[in-house]
Amino acid sequence: MLVVRGLLDIAPATLAAADAHAPAFARLLAAAAAPLIDADASAAILCAALGVAKQRDWPVAPLLAHASPPGAGAQYWACADPVTLAVDRDDVRLAGTIADLGDAETAALLSTLNAHFAADGLAFVAPSANRWLLGFAAPQAVTTRDTDAALGKPLFAYLPSGPDAARWRRWQNEMQMLLFEHPVNAAREAGGGALVNGIWLWGGGAPITASTPARIAALYADDWLACELARAAGVTVAALPPSLDALRHQSSRSPALVQLAGPVGDEAGARLAQWLSALEQRWIKPAAGAFHVGTIGELDVVLTGRSKAVRYTARRLTLARRLRIWRTAPRLSALLAAHGEA
Repeated sequence: MLVVRGLLDIAPATLAAADAHAPAFARLLAAAAAPLIDADASAAILCAALGVAKQRDWPVAPLLAHASPPGAGAQYWACADPVTLAVDRDDVRLAGTIADLGDAETAALLSTLNAHFAADGLAFVAPSANRWLLGFAAPQAVTTRDTDAALGKPLFAYLPSGPDAARWRRWQNEMQMLLFEHPVNAAREAGGGALVNGIWLWGGGAPITASTPARIAALYADDWLACELARAAGVTVAALPPSLDALRHQSSRSPALVQLAGPVGDEAGARLAQWLSALEQRWIKPAAGAFHVGTIGELDVVLTGRSKAVRYTARRLTLARRLRIWRTAPRLSALLAAHGEA
């Protein structure tokens, strides 16, 4: 499986300007069956590949808690991302996640939060300074949206839903009030740093006691979250190889999931043509060649955005079908026009 993160977030005009650098990619997708759409994006792809069943959410937090046991006795875990919230005239937006907290800052923030919420049976823990989890003494019945999906959006449509949602929203409001005038934020503001004025809860679930066997034997990625989830599921994790040929030479583990990250943010336009050219030469054309000689019979190509994943399944084609695709395949931007999130 080849997962290309972030491609659906690139503006259509930006993608169209780089079309000439991805003809083989467009042909590969055009030759596949009609794509399957998953509204849960990357978390769904990873958990499903690891044999982890969906609860109300895809249970990312219980997997992380299992990978780095932060405490015992919790009946439910949720990811608790430290974030910056921005107040607009009519709404509140999730402006960004915080990735530069130091250990001392995290310890001070969590000490305040834990002192306040202990009576509610909540306990914050931090496997690392910028990765927080929240353990609950009782099971919870909520459905959440992950942080990436909510970034930059008015928050109302992305707040928790379900039987326990009202209590979660009250807790999140209390968290904001506790953080608003915290000494850590005063120091960060004085130093020009981003404020930790909110916590985004997502990816929750009950502790995972059993799962089906993973559908992959190995994960090749540089993304922290993907690697931690794979390790928790007992799947071999290795660094991202430079190309499909390098992967096939260095490892016989199959099936494998390879996760690539496309250019994002302000750099997307400047880097997209170069990135697509590298993708073509290192991954797509070798895959097409492997199809041609029969060493690959099927390849899932998954394109993701902040809140959606689109899965194409490519298979070996007859010569006549390959020629027809070669002549008639649309451009990459046209293929993705219906799925883009930018």
